[in-house]
Amino acid sequence: MLKTAVGKVTRAAVDEEIEHLRQFVIAARSSADVETQATGCLDSLNRLYEEDKTLFSEEDVRWINVLRGYLAVRTAEHQPRKAHTKKAKRKGDQLDHCWRCLTPIDERFTDNCTTCSAKPYQWRICPVCKACGCQRAGTVLV
Repeated sequence: MLKTAVGKVTRAAVDEEIEHLRQFVIAARSSADVETQATGCLDSLNRLYEEDKTLFSEEDVRWINVLRGYLAVRTAEHQPRKAHTKKAKRKGDQLDHCWRCLTPIDERFTDNCTTCSAKPYQWRICPVCKACGCQRAGTVLV
């Protein structure tokens, strides 16, 4: 991680971590072994985001979420295939799939996010990419 003399994170460090994540997503096509390293990279990006959100443009946040979605889909492809029962859309649902990784809503979507859910609407947590309303609203990075 690149820091200036006063210990502040630089934009170069953000770009470097995003590039590492992109390389892990590419590597995930052929092997699920990079999942642990990619998770560490995502943790590092989240720490950088917490430290200084101004270093991240809206495009950076969108791109990181796209990469997170591809990473989840590619690592899931290495798992044994199983048939899943699709669930119907609930009242208030706009999509019948995960907004980030496009996984169809099925019986695996059992958890709701306690942070971004409210009484009128409960955000489901994607079992593949762990997306919920927090990331979509920009409350957290990924």
